[in-house]
Amino acid sequence: MKPLVVLICILCGAVSISDAQRASGYDDQVARIAGYATTRGGALAFLETLTDTVGGRVTGSPQSHAASELILKTLKDAGFENAHFEEYTLEAGWQRGPARGEVLSPVSAPLYVGSYGWAPGTPGRVEAPVVDLGSPASNELPKSAESLRGAAVLVDVHSIGNAPIPVMRALIARQLAQAGAAAMLLPSDKPDRMLYTSAYGLFPRAPLPVLSIAREDALLLRRLLAKGPVRIALDIQNTFSSPAKERNVIADLPGANPDDVVLVGAHFDSWDPAQGADDNGSGVAAVLEAARILKSMGVKPRCTIRFAFFSGEEEADLGSHAYVERHHAELDHLRAFLLMDDGAQVPLGFATNGREDLVAPLQKILYPLAGFGAGKIVTDADMESDNASFMVVGVPSLTLQVEPGDYDVRHHAITDTFDKINPRNLALDTAVMAVSAYAVAEAETPLGPRLSPAEVKDLLKRTGLDSAQDLQFGPLP
Repeated sequence: MKPLVVLICILCGAVSISDAQRASGYDDQVARIAGYATTRGGALAFLETLTDTVGGRVTGSPQSHAASELILKTLKDAGFENAHFEEYTLEAGWQRGPARGEVLSPVSAPLYVGSYGWAPGTPGRVEAPVVDLGSPASNELPKSAESLRGAAVLVDVHSIGNAPIPVMRALIARQLAQAGAAAMLLPSDKPDRMLYTSAYGLFPRAPLPVLSIAREDALLLRRLLAKGPVRIALDIQNTFSSPAKERNVIADLPGANPDDVVLVGAHFDSWDPAQGADDNGSGVAAVLEAARILKSMGVKPRCTIRFAFFSGEEEADLGSHAYVERHHAELDHLRAFLLMDDGAQVPLGFATNGREDLVAPLQKILYPLAGFGAGKIVTDADMESDNASFMVVGVPSLTLQVEPGDYDVRHHAITDTFDKINPRNLALDTAVMAVSAYAVAEAETPLGPRLSPAEVKDLLKRTGLDSAQDLQFGPLP
């Protein structure tokens, strides 16, 4: 059998559909969408251009600007005449400078260190004793403030209760700054002396230099500390700039009911040591190719499908938060937000971010995903990406779930480069995002209601995400 016919059989055999749907050619449309996604290679080609010509894309940087220009041009070339920028104010710009570290005593040895995003540098080269906090049981520091003054403090941050790692990292950083510490040293969880970069909870300015230190070097420091005092030198040269403009890229595929919208998105900003290929170039490429496929097919769904490419996710979901603020009056007509931001791994299905009421309708609407082995609907919830901006205003928020693979090893590390992308996985993710966008937009009724503020508070408390919400956006009204 021809591959497309096989795919049609797989999709149509997954779940029975109504005669009205069958008569409308719905299954044929779905099969065509999936066929284009898995055979054209458009997502991979765009990702190669994004990574090899633009590279790492720190929010507010020239590379971020270049990425938004590339996305807009690609959408325009695909026929999205309505594609446009939506600007917002970036509270503070930041640029990474050289970072150097070395052990001064009791031995002489280099240290592999790198700054977290939106963290200040040191006032030139500084020398400091090393103090090890180990793994604190809370954000209340176990050592006296006097022992921390002027020290480079080594600490293993971990989640405690309903406070995830980024929350604890920010809280402990504040405690260290108040105690007068010279720097915060966070052992990297990456192998082979790879470092980690993030800014969550630290934007718009960390209270003191916050550094990723190679796991192997952290182990060295602890071995030395077990025998006596240790002194190191640090020279971190980061710079901040005044507020500036950042922007999202938006394009619409108009539906029969243009006021009702299904939003499909990914963030194009990334960190600069690598190319940002998987985080989140892969998501951008999949969503952009989904847009091009639907446009080329002349699809006119029941609802408008809006494609959003956000900047500023790595700092505090800045772009998606700006989108919500700008489009606040339209949120009652926003049926759902679909997100890809976990890398080009084998797709499994979608998470509803705590919304149990969405499971049954999604299983019915997204039956075509069974043909990809991606029909699993779970209620897992987190606030680790742009889904958070929509969760907190009650909009149904769906996150593509994928097999972990080796994504976490490369996540925010220097090895996040194009050569690590699996072309087949990216094609499957593209198919799932495109088919899901079309299926949700074609549904006769919304997936579920927009939650009230009281219901959002209850959802965040029930899922243990209230502390993450307070840190990222401030307490809900």
